Amino acid sequence: MPTATVNGTTLDYIEQGTGDPVVFVHGGAADQRVWDKQVDAFGATHRAIFVSCRGSWPNDKPREGEEISLDNHVDDLAAFIRLIDDGPVHLVGHSSPGGFGGLLIAHRYPRLLRSVVLCEPAAFAVLGLTFPPGPSQVFGLLLRDPRTAINMMKFGATVMRPAFKAMERGDDELAIRTFGSGNGMSEEDLDRFVPMMLHNLPAMKAQLEAGFPPLTADDVRSIHVPTLLVTGTESPRVLHAIVGCLEKWLQDVQRLDIEGAHHGMFDSHPDVFNRGVLEFIASRKA
Repeated sequence: MPTATVNGTTLDYIEQGTGDPVVFVHGGAADQRVWDKQVDAFGATHRAIFVSCRGSWPNDKPREGEEISLDNHVDDLAAFIRLIDDGPVHLVGHSSPGGFGGLLIAHRYPRLLRSVVLCEPAAFAVLGLTFPPGPSQVFGLLLRDPRTAINMMKFGATVMRPAFKAMERGDDELAIRTFGSGNGMSEEDLDRFVPMMLHNLPAMKAQLEAGFPPLTADDVRSIHVPTLLVTGTESPRVLHAIVGCLEKWLQDVQRLDIEGAHHGMFDSHPDVFNRGVLEFIASRKA
């Protein structure tokens, strides 16, 4: 598999096809393999590129105690795009680093993007929250948007807190299964993805320990890159709240809600996802 050296690290990627480049960036505890149901569909008409971020398989794992911030990922991806194509590319990103990182690239490096597809970006910053959020932030959100605040507290109490507690006890598989089921994954899905997620959990921990950068409503309003927001209707409500803010603030935005899908909508409903994203990309040809 080809590699690209950027910012002192080596990123492994796969590519298939020719034409306008489409770069796929995975979410937490995942890697390039998570997009296996997109390789043929996009490679048939585009130069489809699937990159593994810093710390994710088959790249070097993070060192003990190493923090890998989302800013690191954004700078890596910007350098990667310049190296392989010099832009502009279509970027498809999931959760974080892919989704939130894609949003930050659209804000910081718009010249590199022809369009961006954000699959439930974990951009808690647009809700005024760090991650994990502090009590004062949750209280502020409760005053501004009670429904979202309650959903956030439920997600924290039933998913994130138990997952973090399991990690503290050294039970990484339970942590992953708790996190995955809380995001709508079935037991069958989890059985398929747990090995990948266990391998990549150190990269996810390194990102969580580094924290996330701020992003304000005005920052989002300044983004003019054509954007498609993708959600699964069965995903956590707090992710829908994030997408709702982005839909309201972005300048050039469309939305695709995939009925019956969870956070990994590109895997659970690949035909609907692939068709919708390809149609969006086709509408944004230069």
